Amino acid sequence: MTSERVAVVTGAASGIGRATALALGRQGARVALCDRNAAGLAEVVKIMDGRTRVVELDVSDQGQAARAIDGIVQEWGRLDVLVNAAGIASSGPTSRGPVIGIAERDWDRILDVNLLGTVYCAQAAARHMMRQRSGRIVNIASIAGNVPRINGAAYGVSKAGVRMFTKCLALELARHGITVNAVAPGPIDTPMLGPESDQQVRARFVAGTPEIFRLGVPLGKLGKPEDVASAIVYLVSEEANHITGAILNVDGMAQLS
Repeated sequence: MTSERVAVVTGAASGIGRATALALGRQGARVALCDRNAAGLAEVVKIMDGRTRVVELDVSDQGQAARAIDGIVQEWGRLDVLVNAAGIASSGPTSRGPVIGIAERDWDRILDVNLLGTVYCAQAAARHMMRQRSGRIVNIASIAGNVPRINGAAYGVSKAGVRMFTKCLALELARHGITVNAVAPGPIDTPMLGPESDQQVRARFVAGTPEIFRLGVPLGKLGKPEDVASAIVYLVSEEANHITGAILNVDGMAQLS
């Protein structure tokens, strides 16, 4: 990746988004760091070399997403890469329970962030990329979007939507020279799994339970955010210029469980 390339990463304050922003920065890109977590963004800026811009952004607000991306293009002149890494695992007290008990507000919030947030940022980015006739968009799906889990309907449905949106957008934008792909992580050691101190939860993901990943993770370990970031860096590289509409699993084979 050359120093002229401009990247926008949502969810950049932590987890996969943070790791991706750092990886793209090491590749020489100028990176716009987008998140609602201002303190987390400040920590990422400290690590990077200054070729950054911080944008406090709620991706579930369509107007806010458009204004943020328009502003980045106005300042830096173009947009080459969008990584939609903003996401939530739970949206409220009922979102990780049985389907029949999930409240409307919890459905709304998880779909607003995970699915519509991805759509809104991609819409805004695509308008600029179409004018350039080039660009790379990478969304964060999940193996939860194609493997059902007990008490996992809300999150799984939101990520299944990301998978189909990725393919539809890839088809529409192909003639404009824009590639659109997704990565589908399995269990990744991020705050979304729970507090770092809760090693019992992490062990259950690796070993498997009747409710979650019955066979566990065949590789015998949780993935790291950097594992997913490496896949994203490849998908936005020149080496991946003939790959579009793909969903790349980064899961240690957990999708077979």
